[in-house]
Amino acid sequence: MVSLYRHDCLGGGSRLQRRAGHGRRTLSSVQAQDVNRIIAYGSGRTALKYIAFSALVLVVGIVVAFGRNNWLLGVPLAAVAAVVIVWQINGLLTAKPLLLLSPAGLRLNLDGYVFVDIPWREVAGISSLDLTFEVVKKRWYDLSGDRPRYSLGKDQYRGVTALQVSEAFADKTVLPLWRAVNRNSRGLRRFGIGIATFTLAPNATASRLGNIFPTQDGKRFVTLPHSVLSVGRDQLRAEIEARWQAFGEMTAKG
Repeated sequence: MVSLYRHDCLGGGSRLQRRAGHGRRTLSSVQAQDVNRIIAYGSGRTALKYIAFSALVLVVGIVVAFGRNNWLLGVPLAAVAAVVIVWQINGLLTAKPLLLLSPAGLRLNLDGYVFVDIPWREVAGISSLDLTFEVVKKRWYDLSGDRPRYSLGKDQYRGVTALQVSEAFADKTVLPLWRAVNRNSRGLRRFGIGIATFTLAPNATASRLGNIFPTQDGKRFVTLPHSVLSVGRDQLRAEIEARWQAFGEMTAKG
């Protein structure tokens, strides 16, 4: 199960008010120009963040192998880290953005091969959710050997921007793409780079898309973890809200 905590929502009644001509925010000329810009998030800065972590693992592997003469542990650790760095650098140079915002809607790069396009008219509301995921955590030390022990623990993506979509849209559009990503994960396409590459699953047995397309109280969401996209939470939400308010009704009429 995905643990979700809903903070707030922009939508519902406010959307109806805007359609009735009340409560709609008037955009200045500068804001109108800004919302027409196409903005890309994620690929470069996110890849660099994980390359830095892999480089640290590589150094640790080398130190373990040469400094402590533990070749059995150090060499495989360094080798795996080196392979991951090469893969991540290739992703940095060739991967498409994880998220694109445009007047037409947003495009989410799931795994480098599968993309979901969400027109603004399909967004029923904008919320903030906390998403629980499972990670390996250091638990305690063996005092005799000074070796850390590890166990599975819970952590959260906090205040994640979440777009509520209809059940019909989720079943017709999202579900087939979810299946396509799962198929790709069993072949050579598993090495593609998208938002699912960096988003952790709710638990060890769950799909890595479980925290991208969660369900809460019967409502379907598409979440955009700002930490994965390497952008500030408030900045990302402001850009999304501005485009939804500017183009939601326009795309519905179009």
